[in-house]
Amino acid sequence: MSVDKLKHIIVAKVDNKPGVVSRMSGFFTRRGYNIESFVTSVTDNPEVYHLTFSVLCSEDEAQLLIHQLGRITEVIEVYDAAGKDVTIREFMLIKINCPAERRSEILQTCDILKIKIVGIGEFSATIEVAGDTQKLDNTIKTLENYGIIEIVRSGAICVVN
Repeated sequence: MSVDKLKHIIVAKVDNKPGVVSRMSGFFTRRGYNIESFVTSVTDNPEVYHLTFSVLCSEDEAQLLIHQLGRITEVIEVYDAAGKDVTIREFMLIKINCPAERRSEILQTCDILKIKIVGIGEFSATIEVAGDTQKLDNTIKTLENYGIIEIVRSGAICVVN
């Protein structure tokens, strides 16, 4: 990652209208930004969507994006999470090899890491992890010893404290 290109978490609250989510993600694409992750959800108000974009860009580019996004009619609020008092979390499901002879070891590892097994198959286990990016990355490194079959990550979600 280039020194001036950092991950920016850009949060937008928008009117829940058809095509808004597509228009917002297309906005980044048309300007040549690669969205690292994009999470959309309804809020406590069903007429408002909460969008969280993780984008690699410079500080100046992030500020320009926020300014330009703010001009879209359906945008109620938009900001960069950097410099704000926020809680940022990601969610991950990770499926690992879990033969019977290693189950107790895997259960112990999950207990130490404070993560939860949510599914067990004959030869695999699916584990749920929630936390910051560092926790998810560290969990992956630890579980690599068992053999990773599949990883699915949600991307960041963010709320101002």
